[in-house]
Amino acid sequence: MIGEFIEDLFHTDHRVWRTIRLMLTRPGLLTAEYLRGRRVTYTPPFRLYIVLSLIYFFTASLSHTDVNVVVAQPGHGEHAQSGQLDPDAKEQLDELLERVDKGDREEIRQRMEAALKNLPPQDQRTAVTNMFNPCSPTALGKALPETFENRDKLLDVCRKATKNQGKDFMEALKEHVPQMMFFFLPLIALFGKTLYIGSRRYYAEHLLFFVHFHAFFFLIMAVNNVLGWMLGWFTGGWAATAASLLTTGVVFYAPTYLFLAMRRVYGQSRLVTSLKFTLLLGGYIANMFIAFAIVASYTMMMLK
Repeated sequence: MIGEFIEDLFHTDHRVWRTIRLMLTRPGLLTAEYLRGRRVTYTPPFRLYIVLSLIYFFTASLSHTDVNVVVAQPGHGEHAQSGQLDPDAKEQLDELLERVDKGDREEIRQRMEAALKNLPPQDQRTAVTNMFNPCSPTALGKALPETFENRDKLLDVCRKATKNQGKDFMEALKEHVPQMMFFFLPLIALFGKTLYIGSRRYYAEHLLFFVHFHAFFFLIMAVNNVLGWMLGWFTGGWAATAASLLTTGVVFYAPTYLFLAMRRVYGQSRLVTSLKFTLLLGGYIANMFIAFAIVASYTMMMLK
């Protein structure tokens, strides 16, 4: 597919460029053209989607940053001295102690505060944060009782996911994010069919709409990543401002594009489209959560 896409880039019929230009400048028209049967002069939708998604995830790797699952955030207690309780650690400790019976709370607080005061401020915050570790059998409590048949297996999976502050899990998860989109697309297309249940459109037509929209989204995000990466070469406030403005433009253009594409393809009024657009945004959140949960669970199970 990549080879054919590159070949199309330099082909005399300019099919790729025609497709990209139409996709960027006329929201929904590319989908409408396909539904009218005018397909020969445009790049096939799934090839377009796959290649642009690969380009996007490659450009995203250019600005790679480490992400930890368990992190103690520095705050206003940064300059607290050893022998004193850091304010951020105290706030976290208060939240943690809400899980303890009121009768034992004060005694446990005194013991924990005495132990924490022997640590530097940063270590105090780290220690309290680690107490929230969901893989601790004690912290799990009633959520995962000892009588649960697969308790040890789930604890083992949890420990693998949080090992090395979750870096191994996050690296594996990032590798599976492209596959997650293949779970997500059918889900959001099904949601789209539900929104337009009286339109007599086939499921494949809704799927085509979202394939084209996500291809567009991958393209503008890839451009944003590349330009942001290039602006990172320069020092000075203007480069950071330009990068922020670029990202802001993408954030506002993407939902506007989706609304206009819905209007063009489905041909309903602004009021009805606005209502369905709002519902679709909620559907995006719900279906993305489902797809992410599936892929995250699979990733945790596959960790060694």
